[in-house]
Amino acid sequence: MVAPVGAKPVLRVRSLADLIALVPVILGFEPRESLVIATIAGRFTGFSVRVDLPPPSRPDLVRLLAQHVSAAACTQQCTRVAVMAFSDDPARAREVAEVLDVVADRLAVDGVEVTDVLRIGQGRYWSLRCAEAACCPPEGTVYDARSTQLRADATLAGIAVAPGREALAARLAAVGGERARAMQAATTLAEQDVLRTLGLRGRRSLLRPPRRVLRLAADHGAARVDRLLDRLLDSGAGIDGPVRDADAAALAVWCSILCLRDLAWSRIDRPHARQHLALWSNISRLVVAPYEPAVVCLAGFAAWLSGDGASAWCAIERVEAVDPHYSMAGLLRDALERCVPPDVWEPLPRELVLPRGWSASRET
Repeated sequence: MVAPVGAKPVLRVRSLADLIALVPVILGFEPRESLVIATIAGRFTGFSVRVDLPPPSRPDLVRLLAQHVSAAACTQQCTRVAVMAFSDDPARAREVAEVLDVVADRLAVDGVEVTDVLRIGQGRYWSLRCAEAACCPPEGTVYDARSTQLRADATLAGIAVAPGREALAARLAAVGGERARAMQAATTLAEQDVLRTLGLRGRRSLLRPPRRVLRLAADHGAARVDRLLDRLLDSGAGIDGPVRDADAAALAVWCSILCLRDLAWSRIDRPHARQHLALWSNISRLVVAPYEPAVVCLAGFAAWLSGDGASAWCAIERVEAVDPHYSMAGLLRDALERCVPPDVWEPLPRELVLPRGWSASRET
């Protein structure tokens, strides 16, 4: 019985086909050319690690991969796991089996019980731990993950599975065409409003405001960010309806100021993480340069906190493409690489994210 981290539905694994079907549900997308470690028992059931399959011609890389995934399983206090490789390339069957053996051996050495080792591809699976032709024929066992009871239960619970990682990344990708031009116009108006409010000149001074204006930014911006977020979250924007260009632009520009980004960050907690993810994902699709990093990082953090590590990685990749040194992306990357579980997160205290001496209330 496995519940994906951050989700309420309980999904029952009754067979190997169910176990294989669970992987895309946990990841949020159908894996391809991927190695996956899925928890069967342990402290955080539903935890998984997915990495691209390395070329077996690089044994040093395979060993490093084995060390990485085993360390992640041990960090999560996993006691039993299944090791799976997804590849539709029949020419790689022997190589993929070798990678699986190295990873499974490393897990066993580190004290993690490996319940099964599966190679999956072209609608079939092979158990490398079973030599009985009656239950594990050499030609593989035919299965269809989408027709399993587990996948049906996941669908009824509202858990969506993207057809691939590219489709998942598209949920955080910028819009183009006429909508992008409209968003650029809305952002220009938002810039002018913020610059006028803070007494600044030009976009450069907005992105790197002098220390003397941070108190002013907190005094005026915190109340605006709070009011905007209250209204949008209360209205279900992002989940039940679209986000208006003007609202998305205002949040993007105000949150480019770090103390206000951190204010928005402090409002994201586990009970409401999915609601924040929907909102910031919608804004991520609308935001235009140079305001992507803060907005997309907030979406990535909400994804991680809700147990959607794959979307969090997509957010990091988009931010690093435009600003490789953005610190919040680095912190999020570190949490993901270290497999830090979301339930250890303590929300940022509001009084610590705003400049010292700021005393206005949210009702101001």
